[in-house]
Amino acid sequence: MDKHKIMIVDDDPHICEIVQVYCEGEGFISSYSHSGSEAMKLLESFKPDLIVLDVLLANENGIDWCLNARSYTNAPILFLSSLEEDEVKINALSYGGDDYVTKPFSPGVLMAKIKAHLRRVSTGKREQLLELPGLTLDFYAQSVIMGSETIFLSKKEFGLLSYMAQNVNCIVSVDALFQLIWGTESLEDTRTVAVHISNLRKKIEAVPADPERIVTIRGAGYMLVAGSELPTRI
Repeated sequence: MDKHKIMIVDDDPHICEIVQVYCEGEGFISSYSHSGSEAMKLLESFKPDLIVLDVLLANENGIDWCLNARSYTNAPILFLSSLEEDEVKINALSYGGDDYVTKPFSPGVLMAKIKAHLRRVSTGKREQLLELPGLTLDFYAQSVIMGSETIFLSKKEFGLLSYMAQNVNCIVSVDALFQLIWGTESLEDTRTVAVHISNLRKKIEAVPADPERIVTIRGAGYMLVAGSELPTRI
C-alpha cells in the first residue's frame, strides 16, 4: 500500500520540522515549504494527500493560497495558526479549508486529525473513480489519469469531461453542456463551451488541433470517444 504524502506550508522552519518528524513517525511521507510560491510548485510535483497550512505566511495570506490551490487539488487542507478569532476560522473553512488547529498545538491531536481526514479521503476515493478505456476520472482529485500521468483540471473543465464521460461515445449537445455547467441564469454565451473544450483538449489530447478523444460532431455537439485503441498521452 502506498504511503500517504503530507505537505507542510509554514514560514516557521521549526514548526515545519516538528510536524515533519511526527508525520514520518506515523509512517507518512512529508515535504515542506516556507512560502506560498514555493508551495505551489511543491503542490504540482509532490501531489500531497493532505496539506498542513499556516494562515499567516511571510508577506502572504494562507487563506488566499488555499483558495488558489483548490484549482489544482482537492486534498484536505488543515490550517495551523496562532490566530484564534472566529472570523479567521470561518474564512479559512469557507474558502477551501477542511479543519483548523490553533497554535500552540498538541502533536498528538494534530496527527489524530490528519489520520481522520486521510481515512475519510481513502473511503471516498474508492467510490469516486470512473474508469474508461484509456483514461480514468478521479472525482475526488478533480483530475484525469492517463497511463501513468495525472492531469488536474479546472472545475468547469472537469465538469464538462465528467458529463461526457457519463455519456461516453454518445453525442452531447452544446446546450446541454452549457446548461449543466453554467446554468440557466448565466450571462455567459454558449460559445464559452467551445473555449473550455479547447482548453481541455490541450490537456488530454496528444494533438489538440486534431483531437481523437473529444471530437466535434458538426451541428450536433461533442462526443467523448473512449477505446483501448486510443494512444496514451506521453
